[in-house]
Order: sequence, then structure tokens, then C-alpha cells
Amino acid sequence: MESTSAKKPAVTRFNVAMWAYALSFGLYAVTRGGAYLPGFECVSLALMMLVNPIVNSNFFEPKPAVYIPIWMIGWINIAFLASLAMRWWEGDRRPFKILRIITLLLIPSSWIVLYHEHAYPREGHVLWVAAMVLALFSRPEPSGDETA
Repeated sequence: MESTSAKKPAVTRFNVAMWAYALSFGLYAVTRGGAYLPGFECVSLALMMLVNPIVNSNFFEPKPAVYIPIWMIGWINIAFLASLAMRWWEGDRRPFKILRIITLLLIPSSWIVLYHEHAYPREGHVLWVAAMVLALFSRPEPSGDETA
């Protein structure tokens, strides 16, 4: 009998963060009144808000302090995924660092929207934010101290 030793892929903080990021879309992210919204519904609503200013020319006029953060939350996942793509193409160079900062600066806009809408974050929202922060500050490839 020949023994073939297959090399197991290393489990890194980055891998765990990306699995948690994906899982967060299936968990309840927001509660308001008695209604619970899973993460994927929050994302679809946020993406619809990106095109709303194109369709509705006076979108920002009634309450710009509210509608600008609503518009900004549509960019969070886009900026996060773009920053990871930049890291993959360029490494930890300036474009990645700029997009990482932009992503981190966009996250509080979701809290402004939650406050204005009298909604409360749930486990999906907390996992989503934590997973993004962990992924942005961990190495995609295993290093000596990062393997589990």
C-alpha cells in the first residue's frame, strides 16, 4: 500500500474572514419593529439605492443627511471586494491601502442609516463588519504564526 500524503490547505485568518463574510449574508442582519432582514436582502436594498439617484434626480434633496449615508452603504461591499482584488493584483501596495481606508470609512454610514430607520443590528451585521475588518488586516497567504 502506497501512502499518498495530500497537502491540506492552510487555514488562515483571511480564509476564516471570507467564510464569515459569506455566512453573514444568510444571517439576520437588521431588525426593525418585528421584521427581520437577512444580510442578502440588505445588500439588494443597498445596491438598489446606488441606482436610485440616477432614476430619481431629486433623491438627495429632502434629507441629504439621511440619503447620502443610504447611498454610501451601497458602496461598502463594492469597495471591500475591490480592495481585496487590488491586494491580489498589486499586493499590499498603495491602491489596496487606499481602498481599505475607503471601505473602513464607509462602514459607519450603515450605522447612521440604522439609527435613522429605528433599526437594530443583528448577528449578521456584526459578523459582516468583523469579517471585513479581519479580511482587510490579515494576510491572504499563510505565514508562520497565522496557521491554525
